[in-house]
Amino acid sequence: MALSDSQPHKRSDRHETYRPTQDIVIFMVFVAISVAVTFAMGFTCTKFYMSSAPDLDITGLVKKAVFMVFMFCNSITMLASVATVMHLIWAYNLSEFEQVQTALIRAMALVTVALISISVAFVVGCCLVVILLPWSTYFI
Repeated sequence: MALSDSQPHKRSDRHETYRPTQDIVIFMVFVAISVAVTFAMGFTCTKFYMSSAPDLDITGLVKKAVFMVFMFCNSITMLASVATVMHLIWAYNLSEFEQVQTALIRAMALVTVALISISVAFVVGCCLVVILLPWSTYFI
């Protein structure tokens, strides 16, 4: 009994030094692809919108509102993706399990916001392209 009392009890280091580096790197690649798609969508639809007819009657205002929704959703996606990358870099450098878990939960929430926003931006961008197409030239 005296022998067991004299030796200090070791705690399990499993939760102390948790480093899911491979998961974080894969997650970062996914977010980087999301940023690239957002960047490409923003420049493509902006160029397409600016080259459309310069008249701003009532349909022009609808086009402008749709374009503003598209740019707003694209901006949310870009900001959420950048914040996600910052959280993932933070999680990559941490060593305690609870801190890594907190950083990954926050990053997952930000990625969810970014994916919802990029989906809305894609649908609104498709609507913008359909609105700006000169449909009368195809049927006359």
